[in-house]
Amino acid sequence: MKNFFFSVMLSVAALAFAQSPLNAPWMQQLQLQKNGTEPTYQEIVDAGTAYFDSIDKDAKGSGYKPFMRWIETAKQFVKDDGSLQTNAELDAIINDRFIAKGVTADDSNWFPNGPYGVIGTGSWSTGQGRVNAIAVDPNNASTYYIGAPGGGVFKSTDAGATWTPLTDFISRVGASAIAIDPNNSNIVYVGTGDDDGGDAPSIGMLKSIDGGATFSPTGLTFPGSSSEITEIYISPTNSNELFIATNVGFFKSTNAGASVSLTFSGDVKDIKLKPGDANTIYLTANGGFYISTNAGNTFTRVTSGLPNGVGRMVLAVTPANAQYVYILAIDGSAGLLGLYRSTNGGTTFSKRDNGVDILENSQGFYDLAMEVSPTDANRVYTGCLNVWASSNGGSTFTKINSWSSPSQPSYTHADIHQIRAFGNTLFVASDGGIY
Repeated sequence: MKNFFFSVMLSVAALAFAQSPLNAPWMQQLQLQKNGTEPTYQEIVDAGTAYFDSIDKDAKGSGYKPFMRWIETAKQFVKDDGSLQTNAELDAIINDRFIAKGVTADDSNWFPNGPYGVIGTGSWSTGQGRVNAIAVDPNNASTYYIGAPGGGVFKSTDAGATWTPLTDFISRVGASAIAIDPNNSNIVYVGTGDDDGGDAPSIGMLKSIDGGATFSPTGLTFPGSSSEITEIYISPTNSNELFIATNVGFFKSTNAGASVSLTFSGDVKDIKLKPGDANTIYLTANGGFYISTNAGNTFTRVTSGLPNGVGRMVLAVTPANAQYVYILAIDGSAGLLGLYRSTNGGTTFSKRDNGVDILENSQGFYDLAMEVSPTDANRVYTGCLNVWASSNGGSTFTKINSWSSPSQPSYTHADIHQIRAFGNTLFVASDGGIY
């Protein structure tokens, strides 16, 4: 059994229950109506119900299932006045039930009894549970870390054959971002919370200096119940410099996470570092695209060639051509706006796709992913329901798998949350595990 800083983590940043997916259309409308005040559980339920009454909620990828899962889980955290429990309230419960009694480890005799493999149903695979993020050790291609929305962080040292949970005793923690220091593989940063489904809140950024055996809090902690970390990157030229994307803004650290500074306020959906240029950072937030040329100290918005009415954008860059920047955008109703590309480092963009619905649903607020090959700047992968590939920079796409055909060699479970290339290996994080 791993020894974690259980009591430290709970006292520094308590768990809390997250709101329904913050990117969802009904949450965006409700937040405008509430004007900065926290909505009640019933208000969220009513807003979501009204939204799904206006669309075909039974269509694959409508977002109805994630919403219903949230409803059932959130019931446990509703107070008498209808609001959801706060961090402080849940912290008091945890302290009373566990810390004050000296419970810092699992002394039960439960053990897993299977099934361990992917179980097919004839038309789809049940999978192993949602995965939000993956990172591969840059110094050991057989060491993987994955982040699950409710189960936390898992590590494999045999290229995914077996896995060890790393965060079982750090509160109720999900994970949506993982970064490994290329100069010291024992240093691992984790962005806690569930940035897509709202199934777990963020308690901030955690740091390990022993390859995930233990974790400690950093200078970035969140007291609120609706904060999320979406990405963490380490500067390739200075391991003390960290760049962190969250739904409250962009944070930068110059001392390996000991402290952070907020340099951009807003709901930051994605960030990417320009290959070969540690000072240039691309960022999407608040329906816009921004560039920093001073390592994240300031950002400037770019609009040339980009659409209006954007609900969410994800980014992709490639060392095969550092001037290429790809943007996959959805509208306020979570439908496809298009794929856009810049060939001049993000100064101007042009629409690339030919109108094929590479999302296949209106669930882009919940799962939306893109990656570009590190060796071919025109080889683009996108994911929402299935994985689509383009060999000509997004002008045309081919669907390379089907969520309902689990016998396919290229099969992945439906609902794609991240696509990442590490060397010649492409990973897909989905609702059914890592592929």
